[in-house]
Amino acid sequence: MEKNNNQELRKIIQYSFLVVTLIIVVLLINGILCSAHGFCPFSSVCFGVLSLNPVVAKLLYPIAAVIGLFIAITSIFVGRRFCSYVCPFGTVQEVIFNLNPGKKKNKQNNLPTNLHKLLSGLKYILLGITVLASIKTVQYIYMKFCPVLAVSHPQNITLYSVITLFVIFGIGFLINHFWCRYLCPYAALMNIFQYFGRILDIPSKKLQINENSCIKCRLCSMYCPMQIEIHQTKRVDDVNCTFCLKCQNICPDDMGIILKRPQKRKKLD
Repeated sequence: MEKNNNQELRKIIQYSFLVVTLIIVVLLINGILCSAHGFCPFSSVCFGVLSLNPVVAKLLYPIAAVIGLFIAITSIFVGRRFCSYVCPFGTVQEVIFNLNPGKKKNKQNNLPTNLHKLLSGLKYILLGITVLASIKTVQYIYMKFCPVLAVSHPQNITLYSVITLFVIFGIGFLINHFWCRYLCPYAALMNIFQYFGRILDIPSKKLQINENSCIKCRLCSMYCPMQIEIHQTKRVDDVNCTFCLKCQNICPDDMGIILKRPQKRKKLD
């Protein structure tokens, strides 16, 4: 019962943020609001890093940059919950993949393990390119591929942004959360902050397998939209976990997968 309540609460939060996002998009399209950058958390990279250039030396879209940085920092403590609770692209990808007939056959259409691991590094490369381009004030190059601009300012849509939207929606129909898994640079930023949290030994809640209840059915891994091999671990430490709770929801045992905050490791004298 509790796991169903958790999933229902997630859906309420998720779709509430989607409605707010759609309202903002409509206002942007109609020119009532001027720029999508002021509402995008990735502005903390796109335009926050831009201020490091001595020629510019100005923080553009400060509110969005501060919020984006705040979300990235809080991922140290709560993981990538932003992706499955707030991000509209994550929500839309989930909706689109649910239309895939393969999903009804309990298939996530996952990639081969080696290819999955290889592609997982792409988002870090894209993040690096974004940072470098911002510092060099040539951010207009990668902004051609920006999905936020493509959706919010369709009158200025480019072939490059159409390609990006195809990846998010088209390939996302075939492979669950393809963008979130492999290409989203903001996801890479949150992952990096999580790695810093581990270096500093900051405890955070993680999904944990209850070994006394686990029957080795592997349904948790089968239903994971981020292709995490949950059944192979006692505790889901993968930084790509978005806490969508689908593994918990599909588990045959109500207490099979639980959220638990680990104790800080005691330092040796």
